[in-house]
This record gives sequence, C-alpha cells and structure tokens, in this order.
Amino acid sequence: MSSGHEKLTVDATVRTLQSVPTASNYAAGKCETASIRFRTDGTDPATATGVLIKADENFRIYGNDVLNQIKFVEATSTDAVINVSYGIDNSGKHGVEVG
Repeated sequence: MSSGHEKLTVDATVRTLQSVPTASNYAAGKCETASIRFRTDGTDPATATGVLIKADENFRIYGNDVLNQIKFVEATSTDAVINVSYGIDNSGKHGVEVG
C-alpha cells in the first residue's frame, strides 16, 4: 500500500528524504541516471564513503527512523535522480536493502 511518493535529485550536496509521510515505515526506490552513496549512521556520505547504489538499481528502506535519518550524495560528478514510494511494511525488517 503506497502512501506517498518523492522524486529527489542527488548531487554533491548531502540530501535527505523530504516527504516521508508520518505513518510510513517503508520506502521502495530506484536510483536513476547515476550512482549514489548513502549512510544511515548520522554521518554524511561522500563520493567514496558510504554504501553504493548503482544507476538503475532498486533499494528498499525499512523503519521510520531509517527513513528520517538516511543521507544520500552522488558517487560521481553526475547528478542522480531517485524516485521513492512510501508505504507500510509489517515484515519487521529494519535497515536498507540494495539490489
């Protein structure tokens, strides 16, 4: 069940998700146009630091706290676009899955 959507440009500035619905604890997304990196530990990612999500790769984020603290940055000098759909997940998973 989807409860929202966001399209975010990820560039050299560290970005966070901006439109997380209050009731959502899950997001499914796709990285488009270029690779990005993310971190969920409160530290800013950098071009060479953080978990890589390649262009055209899908990702899933579980947990409202993770949705609200995940940070993204471009992994190359090319801006990326991510499209994210928000919803509710009752699986008990927590964290981020890539692929």
